[in-house]
Amino acid sequence: MSVEMRPERNPHRRNNFDALRISAALAVLVSHAVPLTEGPRIPQPLVVLSRGQTDLGSVAVLVFFVISGYLVTQSFDRAPVAQRFLKARCLRIFPALFVALVLTAVLLGPTFTTLSIRAYFVDPDSVRYVLGNASLLRIRYHLPGVFESNPTRSIVNGSIWTLPYEFLMYLGVLALGKLKLLRPRVVLVLLAIVLVLSWQWVGGDYVSFGAPFLSGATLYLWRDRIPLNWHLAALSAVALGASLLTKGFRIAFALFGAYLVIYLAMAPSVRLPDLARRGDLSYGVYVFAWPIQQSASYILGASVTWYTNILVSLPVVLGLAALSWHFVEKPALALKRSGARATAGVPET
Repeated sequence: MSVEMRPERNPHRRNNFDALRISAALAVLVSHAVPLTEGPRIPQPLVVLSRGQTDLGSVAVLVFFVISGYLVTQSFDRAPVAQRFLKARCLRIFPALFVALVLTAVLLGPTFTTLSIRAYFVDPDSVRYVLGNASLLRIRYHLPGVFESNPTRSIVNGSIWTLPYEFLMYLGVLALGKLKLLRPRVVLVLLAIVLVLSWQWVGGDYVSFGAPFLSGATLYLWRDRIPLNWHLAALSAVALGASLLTKGFRIAFALFGAYLVIYLAMAPSVRLPDLARRGDLSYGVYVFAWPIQQSASYILGASVTWYTNILVSLPVVLGLAALSWHFVEKPALALKRSGARATAGVPET
């Protein structure tokens, strides 16, 4: 079966973006359980299989960037108004992030610090943790005296380092859009340039995240010409698997993994469970999981295993993510619609 890569306009059309996002967020949680219980030097299975190229959490983050590239490009394409676009992007990222940072600094930090409560709160790093991370201008990982004896020492939230890159990608879409350059051939050329830079190991994380994001954007802009075909999806899966066993996984993911992600998200024949029927918990899981998993490692001590960490942390993380969705993210996204009707059938990005 082959269909165009075009989202349905029918408001009752159900795609699989939400299922993929929550699955990716949970994969990050699972991946982090190993270093947070056994230390950062213990190799994960996918690290061994890929000969050091990647791990489960890194693959999940690449999935996020592909989905983001597709949906954020779609968002600007359908409503190319700079103020509305920026408002939507800020409301998606900052409210839940700020709440997570404040809760971590005000509740979790004093509970696990080795300092006195007074010394903890008067330490300027307690405020800098919130303000630096909330602005995305300077990511800070440490709160005074917190998690100093854990296997992954002192890192309070090791997941949020990707968020500045995510927001930069949003600004890139906005810039291209306002310059009238958010066009299929232009973005395809940019993707080709980024892939060459990636092959030459130039550009670091900007290139590593830019490639899947631009792939997602390219797949959206070329949706009328690129078929959603299960044969192509199967070939993409084989090529991606081969890259794990050889080399060039990051480039292969941008070329083949991105297609596979969008195929799973958009192909009518693929019906993944509706994991977001009670709310989109993916972002909440992403920003809350690491601090909760670090807390579990601290409380359970040296005898804790990675799977015990998951079993203990997961219910708490899901509970916090649900509260975040219903009391922070969903109300914030409602503000996004003020003055404009939301596009029917398009998941929130």
